[in-house]
Amino acid sequence: MSFDDKQDILNEYATRSLRYTADQDYISARTSYKANLIEPFLWSSLHALEKYLKTILIFHAMPINKKGYGHNIKKLLSVVENVSTINLRLPEESKIFIRYINDFGKNRYFETEAFLDTYALDNLDETVWYIRRQCYDIREYEGRGLREISPEIQENNPKNYKIPDGFLEKVVKDKLESYHYLALNNWFYGENEYTRAEIRKKQNKFSVINPPLSFHGKRAFDVLKDYIYISPETNELFKDVKYQGVSQLDL
Repeated sequence: MSFDDKQDILNEYATRSLRYTADQDYISARTSYKANLIEPFLWSSLHALEKYLKTILIFHAMPINKKGYGHNIKKLLSVVENVSTINLRLPEESKIFIRYINDFGKNRYFETEAFLDTYALDNLDETVWYIRRQCYDIREYEGRGLREISPEIQENNPKNYKIPDGFLEKVVKDKLESYHYLALNNWFYGENEYTRAEIRKKQNKFSVINPPLSFHGKRAFDVLKDYIYISPETNELFKDVKYQGVSQLDL
């Protein structure tokens, strides 16, 4: 198989199996946030960022099945940042957000506390935009008369930057059913009437919900471990002395 044939297959997978589904996960995360569903917001955010990062690696013909990446977006980001042909220019706030989602996004069975950070939605929008703009292969668009926009200009007006043939771009252009959930109060992909500062003010949420395991400590852990899958992270958590049968109310 020639290099071009191999790259064509990789690009098709990156575009349709990774970037396309990541776009949907991203809209799902925004929808969950607006419905005040914290755990689905965190889980969908994790999936979206994981797939966008893996999209970049596949476009650069870098395997994603041999390094044990799983849902570890912190590890994926460190690999992507070392790809010599791209410069993410990822803001520090986005790097912090990735660490936050890496820690709290895997909690799909509510084993540990569900923590919604302040400005989480705007931070998701920003982080997706910076990573996603690298989710294409420039060679696919050679000879199509497309104009490259400098990173600085992109960042000053992010809504003007579009990936050709992207699903998010189609949602905005054609006003698909999911348009409202994508565009509302979205500085990066919306058509809003607010400044980013006003958007962040409207999103000033913060909450923590404690899981059932925290109220019964190790007694519940000792029973449930024989019936359900408990993640390695939660196993480590219950080695901590404060969870040895002490109620969360007493902590």
